[in-house]
Amino acid sequence: MPQAISSDLFEAARRAQRDECLAEVLAAHCPDLEASTLDTVIHPDCQMLAHSLRAHGDANLAVSQYFAVALQQYHVVRQLIERLFDRPGEIDFLDFACGYGRLLRFLVHMLPGGRIHAAEIQADAVDWVHRRYGVNALRSTAAPEEFDPGRRFDMVWAASLFSHLPDGLFGRWLEQLGNTLDRYGVLCFSVHDQAILPPEMAMPDSGMHYIAGSENTDLDPAIYGTTFVTQEYVQRSIREHFGQAVSLHRLPRLLAHEQDVYVLARPERDLSALDGFRRGTRGWLDVLRVDSAADRIELAGWAGSLDPVRFDHVEIRLGDRTIRQPAGEPRPRVAEVLGHAHLSESGFSCTLDLPDSPAPCLSLSAVAEDGERALIYCGRIRRE
Repeated sequence: MPQAISSDLFEAARRAQRDECLAEVLAAHCPDLEASTLDTVIHPDCQMLAHSLRAHGDANLAVSQYFAVALQQYHVVRQLIERLFDRPGEIDFLDFACGYGRLLRFLVHMLPGGRIHAAEIQADAVDWVHRRYGVNALRSTAAPEEFDPGRRFDMVWAASLFSHLPDGLFGRWLEQLGNTLDRYGVLCFSVHDQAILPPEMAMPDSGMHYIAGSENTDLDPAIYGTTFVTQEYVQRSIREHFGQAVSLHRLPRLLAHEQDVYVLARPERDLSALDGFRRGTRGWLDVLRVDSAADRIELAGWAGSLDPVRFDHVEIRLGDRTIRQPAGEPRPRVAEVLGHAHLSESGFSCTLDLPDSPAPCLSLSAVAEDGERALIYCGRIRRE
């Protein structure tokens, strides 16, 4: 049984979601989005937020992580759409296994709600995304062959689904979702590659390592666990269910530092526009220490760019102040985990005076030389 979340921690997360500071910070990461139009409320049963709350025991850090990944997904999907379609605002889009709408809350600001379809096996999630975001929502099924959306799509997005499927279901869902594509449609799905398989676990000859358990305890572990696969396994599954002639593009470690994204289409679909795909900036806050007696705050973490574009600075906003903090301290573990040697000196640390306000807003963003940015942290700082 997963650890229970205390009522105090849950309430702190609820307050953090509804803080106008959060909406303003998120909007700064999406130049075409107004803070007043962004829905920052997370469903109370959302397993993704619950997982972060249990992992970190800190409401601001958990909510920040939830939205940092949401922004990553949105920027990836937006870039895919803009690179692959001549009329990005006119495509029909399916967010499959949408959960409680981590992506949808942003996507509805890019695509009309009538062109967005969302499918989920959890009935309350289907109801939530339909009411909350105004998209077309339908119930998914345990058996792939029973899923019938009644239409075809230009793009199907399935994040964090195939990273949880056992052998058999993996290929069957590939085929079923592929069958929902229009002639020039694309299927985009994410997986855990063998590169992030824990060292104490061995990859079987089959190319799939399946663990019957995940952060979503509401779903049957026989059909939804934690899955690691080799690139050869993915390619073999595609050949078995689509034949040899397909267009395929792999984007390694694209989501949340760990999930590869595969883009699959029929052979006549050119995917060369995905060459040079931007992975963006990333970062994490390891230390946030408030010294109430000295009225100071200590921060430390790492930040960097995953692209050839040079990383520039960590933008720290504390109350009315904005600080451009460089990152150049040793962080060899970051380079090792993410597989980018240049991140070995991605660390940053600083100590700042707290403003006079009782609960100033603190936000940190990783900013590249060309202005591309990623959220690291957002939350109120409360003196003890």
